[in-house]
Amino acid sequence: MSYKTDKLVDLFPDAYAARDTESLLYKLLDAIGAEFMAADEALKRLLKSHWIDYADGAALDGLGAIYGVTRRRLRNGTLETDAAFRLRLKSIVALFTGGGTVAAVKRAVRSALGLPLDLDQLTLPPEFEGLREELKRLVSVREFSPNVVRFIPRPDEIVQTVEGASELILRVDISTTENAQPEIRWKFTKGSGRRLTLEQIQVGNGPPAGIRATDDLVVQTGQTLVLANGENGQLNALLEQTPSVQTNVSTFFTNLDGSRPAALPEVSTGSSEWKFRAQSGLFGISAFDTDSFDLPDFTGELVLIERQRLSFDVYVPYFLQQFVQDLKQRYGYSGNLFVFEGLHPDQIQTVVNQTKAAGVRGNVYFSLNFLENHNPREALTLMGDHRAVEDANVLDSLAVGSLNRDVESHMVIEKFVMGGVFNVATFDTHYGFL
Repeated sequence: MSYKTDKLVDLFPDAYAARDTESLLYKLLDAIGAEFMAADEALKRLLKSHWIDYADGAALDGLGAIYGVTRRRLRNGTLETDAAFRLRLKSIVALFTGGGTVAAVKRAVRSALGLPLDLDQLTLPPEFEGLREELKRLVSVREFSPNVVRFIPRPDEIVQTVEGASELILRVDISTTENAQPEIRWKFTKGSGRRLTLEQIQVGNGPPAGIRATDDLVVQTGQTLVLANGENGQLNALLEQTPSVQTNVSTFFTNLDGSRPAALPEVSTGSSEWKFRAQSGLFGISAFDTDSFDLPDFTGELVLIERQRLSFDVYVPYFLQQFVQDLKQRYGYSGNLFVFEGLHPDQIQTVVNQTKAAGVRGNVYFSLNFLENHNPREALTLMGDHRAVEDANVLDSLAVGSLNRDVESHMVIEKFVMGGVFNVATFDTHYGFL
C-alpha cells in the first residue's frame, strides 16, 4: 500500500469499507494509487533529467547537445557509458568558458587523449610536481602556423641594364604576424658579376637597407650565391659551385653603409621590393681569366617562413599510452593518470575543430617521443672458468714370461788375514789378531 492509496481511501466514508484490504473498492483504489506513484516517479525523473548528475540515456545526450557534444565512439566501436560521458560533460563547461583560447584547446585535446581537462583533478602529491609539469607539456599549442613562401621573378620582372649594371627588382608581399628572416638564392646564368648589391626598398617611406660585396668577390657563370642570416644574426654567405661544393664568402660583404658585420634585413608584413644589382668586369680590378666584360644575367629567389594569422598548430604524442607509462616509471608513480578512455588519433583533429573559434584554422601534428634511460651504472664483474679434464686414455699391456723370479747369489769371498799391527789395524777391517 502506498501513501497515494491512503489518500484515496480517506476520501470515502466508513460505510464504503474502503479500508478493507480484501474489498474490491480497496483493490481498485490501490491500483489507481500505484499508477499515481508511477506518474510521480516519471515526473521526478523528468525534473532530475535537467541536472547532469542525475540524467542518463537520452536525457544525458540532450544535455550534451546544448554544447554540441556527443558521446565518443571508443576504439572498440562502442559508445562511451553514461558515467564517462557525464564526467566529461561536467568538465566541458570549463572548456567553453575558455572561448577557443589556447588553454581551452589544450584542455579539450588532453581530455580526448584520456587525461583530465584540469590536471589539478589528479591531486598529485607535492613530490610529483615534476610529473605534473611533464603532463602539462604533453599537449603544446603554437599560435600562427608557419608557412614556407617562395618568391621568384614574375614574367614582367626581368634583368634590365641600369647605369652600366644589371638590375633585377623582385616584389615581395606577405601577411605575417612577425618579421621573417629571408633566404636568398642569387644564381648567375650568363657572365660573371662583381660589386654585387642587394637592397630592400620599402614601398612606403622606410629607409633602404641591404648588403654589398667588396671588389674582391667575383661570381662566375653557373654559380649560386646563397645568403641568409645565421643564429647570431650575422650574414652567412655561401658561394655554391655545385650543391656539394660550397665556399664561405661572408667576409666579402658589408652593409650598404660599409659597416660590419653584414646582416640581411628582415622582411616585415606588407609589400617590399628587393633590388639585385651586379656589374661585369672592372678596369684595373678584373682579370682576363676570371671575369667577363659583358653584363651578367641572373635570377633571384627569396624564401621565408610566414607566420599565418588566425591559425595554430597542436602537437600531440602519437604513442601517448606508452609515453605516460614511461613517465610514471621514471617518477615512481603508481596511481592512474587516465580518467577517460582516449580517442583514436584520427579523431583528435575533430576535437580541435569543435573547440577552436570560428574563422580560425587549427592543425594537429603528432610527435614521436621516446624516453631513454641515461642513468649511469658502474659494475665490477668477476668471471671464473672451471674446466674439468678427464684422461680417458686406455693402456693395454701384455707380459710374456715367468712371473716367479728366483735370485741366487754365487759370490765367493776369500779372505787372507794377517795379524793386526798395533796402533794401525782397526776392528772393522779384515785384520786378524795373532
